[in-house]
Amino acid sequence: MMARKSTSLQLVQDATMDRLAASAVSRVGVLVPPWAVLGAEAAAGALSHAMWGQAPAVTWAAVGCTLGSTLLTGLTWAVTHQRRLIGRLHAAVTTAAACSWFTTATITGLDAPITQGALFFGGATLAISWNIRTVIRRNTGDGEADGGDALSTLFSRAREQAGLKGARVRTTEITANKVKGQMQLPPGEKTADDAVKAADRIESGMRLPPGSITVARDDDRADRAHLTVSDPRAIRRPIPWPGPSHPGASIDKPLRIGLYQDGDDVLYRFVGQHLQIMGMTGSGKSIGGAWNLVGEIMTRHDAAVFSIDISKDDQTMGPLREGLHRFESTKAGAVDLIRAMHEAIPQRTKWLASRGYTDWEPGCGLTYWYLHIEEIAKLINELGAQDEERLGEILKEIRSAGGSVILSLQRADYTQIPTLFRSQMAKMCFGLSDPDDVKYGVSARQRKAEVEPHEWENHYPGMAYLDGKSVRTTHFAMPLRTYSWGATSAEARAAMAAHAAAHPAAGKTVDPFTAALTRPATSTRPASATTTAAVEAPPSPPVAVLDEREEFAADFAELLADAAQVVITTQHASPAALQRKLRIAWADCLRLIEALERKGIIGPPAPGTDTRPVLIPADDASARDVIEHLRTTGDPVSAALAHTEDPDPSLSAGPDDPVQPPTFEESEAMQTDAPAKMHPAQARTLVHDWLRRRHDSGARTFTATDDDLTQVRHTAGYGRAWIYKVLTDLTDRGVLTATKSGPVRTYTITDLTPLDHDDRDDYGRTAA
Repeated sequence: MMARKSTSLQLVQDATMDRLAASAVSRVGVLVPPWAVLGAEAAAGALSHAMWGQAPAVTWAAVGCTLGSTLLTGLTWAVTHQRRLIGRLHAAVTTAAACSWFTTATITGLDAPITQGALFFGGATLAISWNIRTVIRRNTGDGEADGGDALSTLFSRAREQAGLKGARVRTTEITANKVKGQMQLPPGEKTADDAVKAADRIESGMRLPPGSITVARDDDRADRAHLTVSDPRAIRRPIPWPGPSHPGASIDKPLRIGLYQDGDDVLYRFVGQHLQIMGMTGSGKSIGGAWNLVGEIMTRHDAAVFSIDISKDDQTMGPLREGLHRFESTKAGAVDLIRAMHEAIPQRTKWLASRGYTDWEPGCGLTYWYLHIEEIAKLINELGAQDEERLGEILKEIRSAGGSVILSLQRADYTQIPTLFRSQMAKMCFGLSDPDDVKYGVSARQRKAEVEPHEWENHYPGMAYLDGKSVRTTHFAMPLRTYSWGATSAEARAAMAAHAAAHPAAGKTVDPFTAALTRPATSTRPASATTTAAVEAPPSPPVAVLDEREEFAADFAELLADAAQVVITTQHASPAALQRKLRIAWADCLRLIEALERKGIIGPPAPGTDTRPVLIPADDASARDVIEHLRTTGDPVSAALAHTEDPDPSLSAGPDDPVQPPTFEESEAMQTDAPAKMHPAQARTLVHDWLRRRHDSGARTFTATDDDLTQVRHTAGYGRAWIYKVLTDLTDRGVLTATKSGPVRTYTITDLTPLDHDDRDDYGRTAA
């Protein structure tokens, strides 16, 4: 125990350089003042007697000394009111005795035996009594002194300069890496928040290196705080990875991902919360954050990691492949994973509820999911609106289904990710280059503690702040250092690859939901001839091109279905309501209202109002079929009116002219030519097969009006709006890329991999 204390005190001594010296000289030095005062008083008594010791001046001198003794004794009693009673008495008695002896010495001089005896015995007794009190205070930490222990001594010299006058600190714990103390603040004058904000001034007053002091609130007392002194230089060097903390255990046990500045392990229980990892390029957020977190997660028997990185391909997550249950580095694969996970979450929550679980618990039977997305900002930029919405719903719902999301990026402002995403995240912040970025990377209480990750920039890669549910109050504002996997990049990648191979995803027993999402690891990005198509120069557009009218028809079909859903759900139909809900132009709202009336969904407006009755009740079982029919067929009249010039202005018809019905032969021809509609999944399979044949033939570029594709659509029994919807969906998923030049939209086949997955229908989905 003594050796441990000596080591801890030495740490503080080194940090303060020369302000805290526990040498023999300093120990003796604190005993000298009472004896020095005794000698000074003897000299002053001799001088006073020489000047005023003879009659008649001695009479006035005695009166002056008596009055002075009374005043000084009363003043001593008054100014020591904060001390304990014994302390006040000791100080007052000492003052009274010293003044009385001085009065006597002025009258009799130092030659009188009584004066010499009082000085020798009485003075020595008082001096020794003060020495005893000093020694006791230094060894017991008596709160009435500024210096009761090493930490208290340091703090007492800095508190006034830091604006914490009246505050006291006593040591509560000493280890080889830190000295912890409890700070008592003046009740009603200062709070723990004042101490937190004064941490840098405390360091300055104590002459410690910047970053040595961490102050945290005491959750039980507003007038107390926890103060920790540690050496910030201890984590400025890489810390080798010590190996997994609990291999084979449950994910419910904390993950060990680094060391805090005070030498404590970073133990983070990462269940039931999401984590945002932010840092500038070179800060170590990918290796320090992703590798240490995922490297620990993959060692737990009841956890699975699904990773997405469409920005850096294998550069970051490649060495972890064998430990991942799925890794997607293309847009198509990422979209497929997001959609599959989005669809599986309700099934998992239903599974848990049927077995009496409100949330995921260890041993419940489900594998805990981690969706890790590296450089989330690029993925968001690539996703379509519906898939971005699906990702947002995953963030909101996956925790109840037994899962968490890890998002990594360089700057988490609203231009990079939706505010909804950022608001649900615990925070891990690595080095930053701009102090303005701090507010996006740290938590509210870290901002209040005025943490400064921008001071590191990229000088100390791997250093970070962490705040989440399981982070202790004393450590959320304390820097940490994540583990290093090797001295060089090659060494680190080899170490991580070996670690992943030792804990392969294929070796785990998982639930059926996880098995459905899992894809075997491959050593490199799956090679496919389709990946080269994206970089080939597309051939010249075919003669048949997509014009604005047909594109409008497809878009209007989607908009019309959305409008029908709004009016049926709300049972309110007006242009203003559609504009408010759909956020579209007023002219489009009027066109939609007219189309809905033509389709029999709403009636004509009531006199004097633009509100129309809704003819389909909200609880009508056929409402959904009506909406989907509109989404497929659209409204040809609106498309024609919007984008078709009058072919023959000389031909006109009035409102009273009869409508010529089709002839019998025309009706028969229309019924004969109209094929029966296929099931949507079968219809999509036809399109997929056509794309494969097109790719194999080398003609990878086409338009929606391609003759062969039109024949496929007719065979399936669907209209043009349906094929545009299918092509848009395939573009969102990365199967196709679309370019537009004037009225022409050209599609290029880039990656057919997701089509194989769709046709297997692994998740029981049906194509729309």
